[in-house]
Amino acid sequence: MRSYPLHEARSKLSTLIERALKGKPQRVTRHGKEAVIIVSEADWNARPKSAPTLADLFVKTIGADAQGFADVLKRQTWGKDKPSLGTDFAE
Repeated sequence: MRSYPLHEARSKLSTLIERALKGKPQRVTRHGKEAVIIVSEADWNARPKSAPTLADLFVKTIGADAQGFADVLKRQTWGKDKPSLGTDFAE
């Protein structure tokens, strides 16, 4: 991925967009530090929308034999039923 300082990217914006549309993301820096990446909308929409859950990663790593355990993890409330801290103290 090629980097361009902001002042150069401004003058070459059409070129950067064309390269991004061809599947080559372009980096724009500001004050010598990474600032933004120009990517095509198709690449942006193809990115993962969210991170997988721990259960999904576990099943992927261990295999289908762990599916039962993954189902238990997904059903677990993980403390959602517990009262907030400090609510058990009277004022």
